[in-house]
Amino acid sequence: MPQTTPSQRILPVTEEELCRIVLDIHDGPVQKIFSALSRVNHLQYVAEHLAEQESGSLTHYRHDLAQVAGLLEASLTEIRTFLGAFRPPEFNQRPLLDVLEGLIIQHEALTGTTVHLDAGLDLPAVAPPVKIALYRILQEALANGVRHAGVDEHFVRLWADQADIYLEVVDFGPGFQPPDLTGPTATERAEHIGLRGMRDRAQLVGGEFALVSEPGQGTRINVKVPSHG
Repeated sequence: MPQTTPSQRILPVTEEELCRIVLDIHDGPVQKIFSALSRVNHLQYVAEHLAEQESGSLTHYRHDLAQVAGLLEASLTEIRTFLGAFRPPEFNQRPLLDVLEGLIIQHEALTGTTVHLDAGLDLPAVAPPVKIALYRILQEALANGVRHAGVDEHFVRLWADQADIYLEVVDFGPGFQPPDLTGPTATERAEHIGLRGMRDRAQLVGGEFALVSEPGQGTRINVKVPSHG
């Protein structure tokens, strides 16, 4: 029997543990962000009335408040989307394709972009850790394309070959020179945390992650993971 690494042994999450994590996030960060957003909205209301009396002298502060409110709203939406996707037992029971289609629909609604999905019809059932890994990798890949490359269109392929699941995410944006993600020169820079996160999620379930990009040539992400995790 093949041995598993410590990281693989800690990945399986029981339904009870997943439920507790969801509740902890909902009762902790979500409530604090909601409270902060309420206070910012109140300050915006006050600033609007003061600005009317001071002929625009608070314009700078109003702009800052609007930015903070936007960041809080985006954070709250992202957390709620995450909680909705991983709320047990629905998450464990939903097929992989259903989960990823839901993510794509949410991404298109939030960003106004288009994601073309080409998925195989014979996808096997996958272990919850694998489902979570693929969900988060796709989420990060789509977000990076919008945030860093400014693309408005993605092409996603999902298929199975024997016991492995393959995910490919492509955009035809400006592209970039990717950092090393493996070996002694692998990046540890803060701005590459999203790339490292996708790599690590694939590796933690015994999979492989590859990023191909060049300036002017767009970006392609390829992931291969075992369905059993």
